[in-house]
Amino acid sequence: MIKSTIKDVARVAGVSDTTVSLAFQPNSRISERTRARVLSVAAQLSYAPNLAAKNLRNGSSRTIGFVVNDVLNPFYLQMFRKAEDIALQHGYGVIFAGSNWSAEKERHLFEQMIQMRVCGMVLCLCEKSSDGIATLDRFSVPYIAVDSYPGWYAGSYVANDFCMAGELAAKHLLVQGCRRPAYFTADRAMNNLSAFIEMQKSFIAYFNRKGIEITQADVIEAGLCIQGGRDAFERISVQGKRYDGIFCANDFCAMGVLEAAEKHGIIPGKDIAVIGIDDTEVSGFSKISLTSIRQPYNRLAAIAMEELIKAIQADSIPNVKRKLPAELMVRNSSKLES
Repeated sequence: MIKSTIKDVARVAGVSDTTVSLAFQPNSRISERTRARVLSVAAQLSYAPNLAAKNLRNGSSRTIGFVVNDVLNPFYLQMFRKAEDIALQHGYGVIFAGSNWSAEKERHLFEQMIQMRVCGMVLCLCEKSSDGIATLDRFSVPYIAVDSYPGWYAGSYVANDFCMAGELAAKHLLVQGCRRPAYFTADRAMNNLSAFIEMQKSFIAYFNRKGIEITQADVIEAGLCIQGGRDAFERISVQGKRYDGIFCANDFCAMGVLEAAEKHGIIPGKDIAVIGIDDTEVSGFSKISLTSIRQPYNRLAAIAMEELIKAIQADSIPNVKRKLPAELMVRNSSKLES
């Protein structure tokens, strides 16, 4: 079968060769209507110049993109190291980049990586990632989400079982005698991510089933950094709220809570139980060692990368939706004295 050329696409679409070339460049100055017509014709003719689909067929690209929300978070760094190891075993290199929780920056990174001819992408998505995903779909770049994803996302993923994580935290706090629990969640811009939705629902549902009511007033916006945990605890202190158990959306937030509680003379592990999630390396070495939900980041990264490479080599898209179990690591911050 004779391969179609750029001239074939230009002739059928009724445009110039240059316009065809521009249609395959995300930031080019042509109308979306013209781009759509050219890409439709190109698809009919199985034409894909210098982009992911062609790279997959002729092996000209051996690079995979890995985009995360925060490149400074040890959790993402640990996942990247494992993903890179797996990729190298299969002869692929990996480009690592961070969106800093910005959907606009994320989309820009996707477009840059398309221009760099990556043959696939592993993604830790922002809440408002739909434009970026649409760009990957338009250029037929295979991708898989890892760790968490927005509520609207319908693609392939390998994620943690955050429902299990929320229930593990609730069970532990209840066993420790906590009867006034709270959930410190991410800030509003992140709250539609599967991690925070599922953890919050399962945490609240478990206590409610045990006859302990948690209302929306007990869900405190705190963010995912140490300062966010400090500030959230300060706010509830000013409001006169007194909780005996707090489950935080990540370890950094929980460390901020530990620090702020001590400042108010409330001793974690004695007067209040505090739990984080991620079980980063610093969890066990803070002043008061932090109880945390361990996420299997090595398995997450390994499975996601293996599934992506399998799809790349088959010239297809990943087809997996898998959740991995979490594990509670009990330390001093939640061992209340009876």
